Amino acid sequence: MIFSTFLRVVGMTRQVLRLAVLLALAAVVGCGGGHKVEGEVTLDGKAVEGAIVTFVPADGTGEQAFGATDAGGKFTLRTANQKSVPAGNYKVIVVKGEKSQAFQKEGQKLSGDDYVKAMKGGGGKGGMMMPSAPKSLLPEKYATPAKSPLTATVPTSGLVKLELSSK
Repeated sequence: MIFSTFLRVVGMTRQVLRLAVLLALAAVVGCGGGHKVEGEVTLDGKAVEGAIVTFVPADGTGEQAFGATDAGGKFTLRTANQKSVPAGNYKVIVVKGEKSQAFQKEGQKLSGDDYVKAMKGGGGKGGMMMPSAPKSLLPEKYATPAKSPLTATVPTSGLVKLELSSK
């Protein structure tokens, strides 16, 4: 009887130990030390819709965080692996390009064969041409970490306001 009680206690201890290990692992994996980062982008005081905001670690190591702006210029950042951003200092870049145009001739899309010819430089039927690269709709100074004057520190103390200027 004492031996069977001992085995039950040992079995329960193992279960408790397993549960404790699982909870500890869940806490480590689930709480990656990240912070929710939200903000808004304006250009000359007007909300910028459809821009991509990227936080690039200032020291050049670690993951970048990114998000897209909505109609009100608001964004929420995430990394490739989680919906939060690690603490640290960041260079901030903001880009927005025109929507790419489909290959067209007189308002109609190209067939698959014409598209392939255009991609190879053949131009397809009737001298169709490939569209040029999308034009940047924001000043170029915000497009690269080396040029961007924008910086941020995570964790933030509220909404990150990125006020861009066309000048």
